[in-house]
Amino acid sequence: MYNVPFLEKTGLFSSIDVHFAGFMATLCQADDPAVTLAAALASRNIRNGDVCVDLAVYAGGQIDTGSDLDGTVKAPELNKWRNALLQSHIVGESGEYKPLVLDAQNRLYLYRYWEYEKKLADVLQERAVLPLPKINKNEINFKTIGESLDRLFPQEAGEDINWSKIAALVALLKRVCVISGGPGTGKTFAVARILAFLLEQHDDPERELKIALAAPTGKAASRLTESISRARETLPCVEAIKKAIPCDGLTIHRLLKSRGQTSQFFFNAENRLPADVVVVDEASMVDLPLMSKLTQALLPSTRLILLGDADQLASVEAGSVLGDICGRQRINQFSTDFINYVKPVASLTTMEKPEDTSQEILFATGLHDCRVRLTKSYRFAKNSGIPRLSQLVNQGDAGEAITCFKQGKYADLSWLTLKSGDRMLLLLEKMIVQYFGDLAKETDPVKALSSMNKFKILCALNHGPYGVIAINQVATQVLNQNIGRGYGAGTSPWYHGRPVLIRKNDYQLQLFNGDMGIVLRDPDKENVLTVFIKNNNGEIRSIAPYRLPKHDTAYAMTIHKSQGSEFDDVLMVLPEKDTPVLTRELIYTGITRARRNLSILATESAIRLAASRRIQRTSGLRDRLSANG
Repeated sequence: MYNVPFLEKTGLFSSIDVHFAGFMATLCQADDPAVTLAAALASRNIRNGDVCVDLAVYAGGQIDTGSDLDGTVKAPELNKWRNALLQSHIVGESGEYKPLVLDAQNRLYLYRYWEYEKKLADVLQERAVLPLPKINKNEINFKTIGESLDRLFPQEAGEDINWSKIAALVALLKRVCVISGGPGTGKTFAVARILAFLLEQHDDPERELKIALAAPTGKAASRLTESISRARETLPCVEAIKKAIPCDGLTIHRLLKSRGQTSQFFFNAENRLPADVVVVDEASMVDLPLMSKLTQALLPSTRLILLGDADQLASVEAGSVLGDICGRQRINQFSTDFINYVKPVASLTTMEKPEDTSQEILFATGLHDCRVRLTKSYRFAKNSGIPRLSQLVNQGDAGEAITCFKQGKYADLSWLTLKSGDRMLLLLEKMIVQYFGDLAKETDPVKALSSMNKFKILCALNHGPYGVIAINQVATQVLNQNIGRGYGAGTSPWYHGRPVLIRKNDYQLQLFNGDMGIVLRDPDKENVLTVFIKNNNGEIRSIAPYRLPKHDTAYAMTIHKSQGSEFDDVLMVLPEKDTPVLTRELIYTGITRARRNLSILATESAIRLAASRRIQRTSGLRDRLSANG
């Protein structure tokens, strides 16, 4: 068999995985290969985004070492492996306080991730099963509710069910409301009206309703602030209600008040966040530990509203919380009790019980009455190919997706076939000059920022010939050759017209990871190169380049970094060779960043590979969200 030094040589594990496996072996006072392998896998899986290890996936099989060693890593048979782990004194069963936890479904967790998952599931279940308010005891008044709903959520022509109205009812009647939907379905527009609705139903004149807006990243919080500010101005309600809707979106870390560089927060299970309503936008980007800590910090009476697109890329860190809560099908399903309860103000049809087991589990918990999917897109025209393409990719239908391009049926779709490196450079050169050339000539910060966000190149990778770094270098060279004006001519990275992407939060400067700005010569400062960035309120401010936190040139950016952003036109570049990051969720996310036109530079095989693969993150959250816990 193998030991810790052998695992280190295989190439399967990082140094931290190997050290963790060695530490576990030391704790159990035995270099047991069953323990060391399981511990190394548990550490590796967390780094790869999984919450735990499904031992059944590896049991009894060979694990490819990825190296030239003659030996291989062979996992024990499942029963032997399970018994060996439970006899090791460092592995406990669910509920036991030990470094590793092995549940009844043969999922192995680091203890803290088992606890994160359990506590999140417990909070969601508790909120989902709370009884509906009693009508006969005046806990709820359908007359005032109906008037408010009809005014804030008018029925549109040809629309059977106004799902935004249903979401408002769920937000009022439940303590957790999950609103999902694709791009352009008006999630933030709907939540602004939902907040107005909740404020109108608040019947305590002596105490104002405390509302908090949050998102996982600074960029997402900024966009939430902008969207709510814009939406509340159009609300059909009195001015006092509009003013009561906050516009200051915060990161979840700032909302909970992080304690320095630690993973702890000021607001937690012992010191609850004083809020009546908490809205979390871009919830698909929230990892398991953060979502668990957020929900534990809420008062039992707080209404939690989660917004997001469950088809997008999951969080960078461990977990796929929104996807686990929504399930794969994400169709609007409600219990007969809920349907009958809301009949005085909303008409809902009974849905058939789903065939998908994961959906049945959610149906049994009460979470089915807490989830609403918005289905109507307001962003795209009826003849647009972007929503059709995103739908096909989401369904894994690569053949039809490719046909969308080949038929030339949709004017907003363009497929640039990748045949050689030279051809790629020629194609890129044309588009770079067309879209970015004006940045070299523009002197007005307002026009430059607007122009910068009209087009973006999105890549699957950072490195390699089709990655962000290489394409940003190509863009700089192309613009230098075709436009001049100092593009990359000197040794300094700073030049007029350079777009920049902030990569690290700087709360003092109010700059956040994902913010974008433009470098221009400032005529008010003797043409000194200055970075211009737009604030949430639309004002443009100038910052000296040397003050910027960590940042990159941003002609191109990764699809991951583009989450939460939108551009008029998008060029998505996929690598020629297969890579694990090519997944359905990645391509879907890239497609849905485009508002007007989408071009894809890729091989047919890359599109087929990506559409055929889903991100499979191992967790037990869906199973925990069951009637019996």
